Amino acid sequence: MKKILVVDDQRIHREYMEEVIKNRGKYELLPSLTDAETAVSMCRQRHVDMVLMDIHTGGRFDGIEASELILKEHPEVLILIVTSMIDSDYLTRAKEAGAAGLWYKDESPERLADVIDRIFAGEKIFPGEPPVVRIGAISSDELTPAEVKVLRLIVEGYEYDEIAEDLGLKLSTVKWHVSNILHKTGFPNRTRLAVAVSQKKFIVPSSVELE
Repeated sequence: MKKILVVDDQRIHREYMEEVIKNRGKYELLPSLTDAETAVSMCRQRHVDMVLMDIHTGGRFDGIEASELILKEHPEVLILIVTSMIDSDYLTRAKEAGAAGLWYKDESPERLADVIDRIFAGEKIFPGEPPVVRIGAISSDELTPAEVKVLRLIVEGYEYDEIAEDLGLKLSTVKWHVSNILHKTGFPNRTRLAVAVSQKKFIVPSSVELE
């Protein structure tokens, strides 16, 4: 029986995926983990056929970095990247890391079960056209690629100075981007914005260098 490992630090999503796997009736569910770094160790310690890997977890590595490490040591392991907020950078990184597919957390359990079955059958499954979602007063495709890069870090809890350091921008540039995002979306502050966006299946339309 194929062994599947679930890695997600959010209990509700972790339990959701666990139930899908249990209900399938033909896979063995390994003890789930809350951080990607531990998943790397788990794959060294015991046999794992597939990992359902969230992108944002605790530990030193994000899910894609951990996936790359796992696949370097165990190229036979199949990795399905799972996320509720994806952008084109994530999609590109997941493919480059050697992942077998990517799945949105808020899609149906039937869809997840089908994706798992098809990946075990040898397919690679990645999303096609990105969905456009509402973010306050606008649609997600009305944000510039630069604004979405900043928005992603806002959702991850970064402060202005941390965003500037991560993206290699001036602090004033970051504040300008945030001000534009708030003006466009109509949210009064970053907290309200982050909460709203974190509930959406959001994709960055393209990847650009920021100036």
